[in-house]
Amino acid sequence: MSTSQQQNQQELSSIAKFYVANPERPIITVKGTINGKGPFNFIFDTGASMTIIEKQTAEELNLCDEASTTREALGAGGALTSSILKVESIKVDNVEAKDIQVGIMDLSNIAKCGCLGELGGIIGYNFVKDHRVTIDYPKQEISFEKT
Repeated sequence: MSTSQQQNQQELSSIAKFYVANPERPIITVKGTINGKGPFNFIFDTGASMTIIEKQTAEELNLCDEASTTREALGAGGALTSSILKVESIKVDNVEAKDIQVGIMDLSNIAKCGCLGELGGIIGYNFVKDHRVTIDYPKQEISFEKT
């Protein structure tokens, strides 16, 4: 396989390592970047419709001033208010979503009850929607294949 074919294959598929911080609450967590900064811990949530950035992380990255609208979001804990904005990029391993709409929310309670430490956000559907995603628990890997 030529170098350009290998590069194209890497762009079409990628494998990211994940970890489960607490086996009693098996929440998949991956490392990712926001606008090239990080890495941050992200919960990988296939049930979340939108990618979320934790409010404190957004403040550290000076993103809160860019929020243009607010929206009510529903989660396991009930209704929450989220500020909405677009970020240049969110990246997990070699998978990158550019100009992606994100919500800004206080996720401190989720981080505490999941024993996750500092949480940068939640990777949701709008990040993974263009990929076939396979979760391999024994290897603790998530494979992303561009569709």
